[in-house]
Amino acid sequence: MTSRKLKLDEWSEFFLNDISRISARNYVPSTDDILHARIQTMGVAEHIFDVDIHGKTVTWHLFDVGGARGQRHSWVPYFDDANAIIFVSPISAFDQVRASAPAACGIFIAIGASSQYLEEDPRTNRIDDSLQLFTQICSNQLLKRVHLVLFLNKTDILRKKLERGLSVSKYILSYGDRPNEYESVVQYFRAHFLQVHRRNNENRRVLYTHLTNVVDTKATQSIIGNVRDSIFRGYLQSAALV
Repeated sequence: MTSRKLKLDEWSEFFLNDISRISARNYVPSTDDILHARIQTMGVAEHIFDVDIHGKTVTWHLFDVGGARGQRHSWVPYFDDANAIIFVSPISAFDQVRASAPAACGIFIAIGASSQYLEEDPRTNRIDDSLQLFTQICSNQLLKRVHLVLFLNKTDILRKKLERGLSVSKYILSYGDRPNEYESVVQYFRAHFLQVHRRNNENRRVLYTHLTNVVDTKATQSIIGNVRDSIFRGYLQSAALV
């Protein structure tokens, strides 16, 4: 595969290691199987659901938008009424290049930066591309009052890559001689996103940052709960209700 320059999806190992169970005639997907499956977001997907916030039912509209460059023009119509943006960046993708491939009764948008290889610019590192996109979001005049939530995602895959000896400095030259360890790498990437936010933060809005791993359902549930409360609290403050 290396000689043919082929690259399996990052979750392929999970399924290949359990191929006998998955290929069984009576196979039924487990919760872990579903969590490890990946479907690329194409276009804009709308989700409407009710959320209980301190005893009050609130209707949220979530628009899940694809992060590929060719899909970004489709975001614009949804920005006018957005109360919050959840920006999802896979910090495990430091060794990859760019490839093709809300509030109370309001709207928030989830933006997922693609972790696959895209054909648009095979020279751009995935982390650099995420930072460029995050800069565009933070500096956009239409979004200056929108609450921002940053998910630095796929921390579990990042750990595995570092444990296998994959060197961050080989792909991110600016990482230099820093320790090739999880805490150091996470701190380095988080600092870069925070710096982008500080440079484009005339209104002094808060950036809520979380390290996420969707396979860890308990931790993810706790993070989503914190995000829910943060978005709702920010909405009330902007509406001068608190």
